[in-house]
Amino acid sequence: MGLPERSDESSRQSDGERPGRRLFLSRALGTTAGLVEVAAAGAVTGGVTSAYAAPVSGQGPTRQQGQRNWRFCNKCFGMFYYGYPQNGVCPAGGAHYMAGYDFDIPYNVGETPNAQANWRFCDRCYGMFFFGYPSGGWCPVGGSHHAAGFNFVLPHEVVETPNAQAYWRFCTNCYGLFFWGYPSKGRCPAGNEHNAAGFNFVIPHW
Repeated sequence: MGLPERSDESSRQSDGERPGRRLFLSRALGTTAGLVEVAAAGAVTGGVTSAYAAPVSGQGPTRQQGQRNWRFCNKCFGMFYYGYPQNGVCPAGGAHYMAGYDFDIPYNVGETPNAQANWRFCDRCYGMFFFGYPSGGWCPVGGSHHAAGFNFVLPHEVVETPNAQAYWRFCTNCYGLFFWGYPSKGRCPAGNEHNAAGFNFVIPHW
């Protein structure tokens, strides 16, 4: 899969919106054809959502209303929004650098035993992070992430398909979403590598 050209069309979001851009790293280094079993992240405090201990579904994620232009950063391994002239702030230094698939992430749809809500865009670093805890995690800009825009609902424990990539995970240190399919686990803004916990997210892409 080649690298896309950036289009001038950016679906920008204001308060009830925010982030939309195009493709992900070839499956070369071990994107998977199957799913591994992972432990559930546990119930989220504050009643925001629950991380269900869901069984693996025999089907891939269903294509729903989603926002495109979410991309893999090949410096930090995080998911970031590629719909603005700037590419946010990367914990590995400078701006994020996109590669690979154009992810199309469902938003403002119901949470299910195989889809977790409360994933949000951080308008400081442009990364995707989990907003279900009292703290907003750790942002590479400093302090906590700041949520803006849509309430994204991420499929998990479903079958990987040609249009949905597995091994996206929650990092317990920064609360960001990162790709867990390589021997190295990227760069975490809290220091060192990301640390995976909870669900195996399977993200739709084009």
